[in-house]
Amino acid sequence: VLSLPPLGAFNLHASILPAYRGAAPIQRAILDGQAATGVTIMQMDAGLDTGAILSKAATPIGPTDNAQTLHDRLAKLGAELLLETIPRHIAGEIAATPQDDALATHAAKITRDMGRIDWSQPAAQLWNRARAFTPWPGVFTRLDGKLLKLLEVEPADADCPGPGVVGQADADGIVVGCGDGALRITRLQKEGSKRLTAAEFLAGAPLPAGTQLG
Repeated sequence: VLSLPPLGAFNLHASILPAYRGAAPIQRAILDGQAATGVTIMQMDAGLDTGAILSKAATPIGPTDNAQTLHDRLAKLGAELLLETIPRHIAGEIAATPQDDALATHAAKITRDMGRIDWSQPAAQLWNRARAFTPWPGVFTRLDGKLLKLLEVEPADADCPGPGVVGQADADGIVVGCGDGALRITRLQKEGSKRLTAAEFLAGAPLPAGTQLG
């Protein structure tokens, strides 16, 4: 099948290959705290994202980016790169460059269970996880045995009261200690309830300092 098109078969991949070959390059780049990523147009072969590279374009990963915003930006960037690359390839102006397999990394697919928060991890790592898993599968913990989805979080400049332990909880957010540092939850959803800001949530369910999540 790959040999049927006269000029070959091509794929637009959401990373700068050979980094992040596989199913979840966008999420994995955010999880790893990368400062940038991009798109690559490659000539398909029998391997998993191993084909020779025709062109690529990069974009920064900002602190407000999540998997959805980055996906949308990469889609636009990829469309623009295709319009530029395909005519040049047809004209014989582009030579495909083989990938360096020694530099390859694998972006394994994401599963729902990966959204479970381990509060013993550093705040920066959990913040990356929350961004990488927005919109799916999201990140979650437990409060009084019930599932608690953390819809929006951010690093908090606050004393760490211990992993998974609530410190300050007010209209500005719910500060929870991590293995290193703390996170502030600003929007959340309790099992069986609707999505709420921290202020709305606390109005109906106050969280005293020392409450344990997880």
